[in-house]
Amino acid sequence: MADVKEIRVNTTGLHCRSCSMMVDMTLGELSGVEESQTDHATGVTDVRFDAEVLGADEIIAAIREAGYDAELSE
Repeated sequence: MADVKEIRVNTTGLHCRSCSMMVDMTLGELSGVEESQTDHATGVTDVRFDAEVLGADEIIAAIREAGYDAELSE
């Protein structure tokens, strides 16, 4: 059974809707990510994922690899 978690990530470097789509497409390719929604205006990425498959560190690393900075929202 999946251990579904949700996190909010502050994502910086987003300039437009295409940037948001790039982050969501990148996260969508990760095994274990069920859904992500990125808002370029607020710089917030909400991610729902299976914590048995991957963790927040891997999600943040993927966003950074896509060319944006990211850190967990507190």
